[in-house]
Amino acid sequence: MNTNSIFITGAAAGIGLAAARHFHKMGYVVAMADLNFSLLEEVTEEWDKARISLYPLDVSDFSQAQQVMSEFCKGNDNSLSVLLNNAGILDVGAFEDINNNQHQRVISVNVVGVINLCQAAWPYLKNNNKNSGKDNNKSTIVNMSSASSDYGVPELASYSASKFAVKALTEALELEWQKYGIRVCDVMPPFVATNMLNSQKKTAKVMQRLGTHLTAEDVVAVIDKQVRQPNTHRTVSVSYGLLHFLRTVSPAYINRLVMKFLSR
Repeated sequence: MNTNSIFITGAAAGIGLAAARHFHKMGYVVAMADLNFSLLEEVTEEWDKARISLYPLDVSDFSQAQQVMSEFCKGNDNSLSVLLNNAGILDVGAFEDINNNQHQRVISVNVVGVINLCQAAWPYLKNNNKNSGKDNNKSTIVNMSSASSDYGVPELASYSASKFAVKALTEALELEWQKYGIRVCDVMPPFVATNMLNSQKKTAKVMQRLGTHLTAEDVVAVIDKQVRQPNTHRTVSVSYGLLHFLRTVSPAYINRLVMKFLSR
């Protein structure tokens, strides 16, 4: 019997919902948390409730994060196998046209939210390794980063900055938490056809040039790979993977020129 557990933020729609559906089918005990609790209840109405727990959660509120994490993990031997930090928000538009509260909220959800959940989950992820006693059953954190963390993207300035921060946090904790047997990694998709993107009132020029070809299920396939065999960073799609590799070996000024071309 699969006794693994996973806690997913932003689970009411898009990548989070697709991930919850996938791991539920895989036999995981699944915690689904989202700010929109009524939608969370609606989308899981026909699910087998024996292995899912639903929580209202604003990830930017650390006390809430601690409370729901504790509640879920107490029912799972005070341990957690996987944390998927998926919750995120996006505001597309010229930097000066987006009000300061919106910029602050992007950082609060996308960066502070990840920090909050990592801290809240840490003791339970650590306990998972003690309880399992198996080296191949280490606990894992998967953070949702983005192709926007490769180079600052015009018209996605604060979002891009938030994903740079997520990538840096991932790299730091991947090294720092090895001593606890906690594997930390991220997933870096380009633009994905989810409601977060489709609901935007504006579109960035780089989006128009590159298009939106990925589905939430495409991203979940990579999340699954990270849970099974994590790399610090894992890209989504062959074309973006190649572009990401070229950016890592190209001089900074070349990367700037490419972004300048894509966003003109």
